[in-house]
Amino acid sequence: MSYLRGTRLEEPDLLFDKTDTSARNNIPYRGLRSFGPYDKDHTIMRLLVLTPESVKSSMDRLINALNNGSVRFPGGLKRFFRSRIEVVRTITITSHRIEDYQESANEIIKTYDPKEIDLILCYIPLTNKYITNTPYYFLKAIFSSYGFPSQMVTSMVFSNFEWSLLNLATAIFAKTGGVPWVLADGLNEIDMILGISISNRITAKSRAGKRPRYVGCVNVFDRYGRWRFFEGTATIYNENIKSRMQQLNELFSGCITKYRSTQHRMPRNIVLHYYKRFSRFEIEKIEELLNDLLGEHNLACISINSNHPFRVYNKSVPDGSFQRGSYVEFNESRYLLSTTGETAIAGRRMGTPKLLDIKIIHMTDDFTSKNELVKGIFYLTKLNWGTSMPMVREPITLTFSEALAYLTAVLTEDEWMGIIKTQINPILSRRPWFI
Repeated sequence: MSYLRGTRLEEPDLLFDKTDTSARNNIPYRGLRSFGPYDKDHTIMRLLVLTPESVKSSMDRLINALNNGSVRFPGGLKRFFRSRIEVVRTITITSHRIEDYQESANEIIKTYDPKEIDLILCYIPLTNKYITNTPYYFLKAIFSSYGFPSQMVTSMVFSNFEWSLLNLATAIFAKTGGVPWVLADGLNEIDMILGISISNRITAKSRAGKRPRYVGCVNVFDRYGRWRFFEGTATIYNENIKSRMQQLNELFSGCITKYRSTQHRMPRNIVLHYYKRFSRFEIEKIEELLNDLLGEHNLACISINSNHPFRVYNKSVPDGSFQRGSYVEFNESRYLLSTTGETAIAGRRMGTPKLLDIKIIHMTDDFTSKNELVKGIFYLTKLNWGTSMPMVREPITLTFSEALAYLTAVLTEDEWMGIIKTQINPILSRRPWFI
């Protein structure tokens, strides 16, 4: 048995107002209830509702509770988000068959301009996320490719009604273009943080055309955890070095161009989060690309693995629990970080925490400390705008990329092009958490 010395990180404060730096709390529920959202200019959310006739009354009840509040969501959207839902239209279908959803979806994209609809709220049957031939994936694919963010609702929302409202309201607010909260204190000396997902397969089956293709995407966040933009590759990707380098070049060139156009300067300090281990070849090529694009820069490449056999127990407490925010150092470049477990902000969580295995594969000398990079990963678990839960396991850099990876499994090439090409679809490039 091995014994390692651990370190404990404090929960970061979140900021809930653009102009008032005192509007902070480390729990989303309390911050929103006291101060409202970070973005208070987002006052009306125009929704189109798609639902089977059999649950229309439940959907009406849900929207009413979102707008006007409930026992655990007092004051509703008006109090928590300084906003309200305006239903543009409710479209009903007669069954849960995918063909009925397909017919209504085609009607929507032919009838409405995505600039006139902030989000499509859909009731769908509850299905396993690994089964792709479902209304969930079909609707996500077609709506996204035409510039319509969407939010799915299943029977789970109605069976846990009171506990679902704030999470659902948070997701709707973000998907319609609002910013619920950001980090109150930014990560030191970091210009942008990139969550990378590469080689996610668009299937050759069903609607995907004649050949498999692989895609890459990057989601870019700033030092306060604010989502800035999304960048994806458009070229056909094959399993060879030349294709991989073309993909990396397209991803990073697009990111640098968008950063310069929005921030009016070039980024210098860059952190990459990757769900698997960076190869030395990839790092060398990324450095070459950044040298060509930026010249002088600092770079940290971090692999974050959530699937591993490691467990950690705290010998300093009777029950051995390893609290959220605690981490141990295997060596000078490898850490195990607990992002679940017991925490003062959410009470005791039973069971052994599932840790993140963090490997700092590459870092420019004197860029920042490795402990600061681990802290950044922990802080970014608080920036998941798809939920108001006070603790989330993975940093938002990986969560968003994983969600998009599942979606690409059913996209056609035309649909993927519709999502990633700004000239085809300018809506989603400015919309955080659009899927």
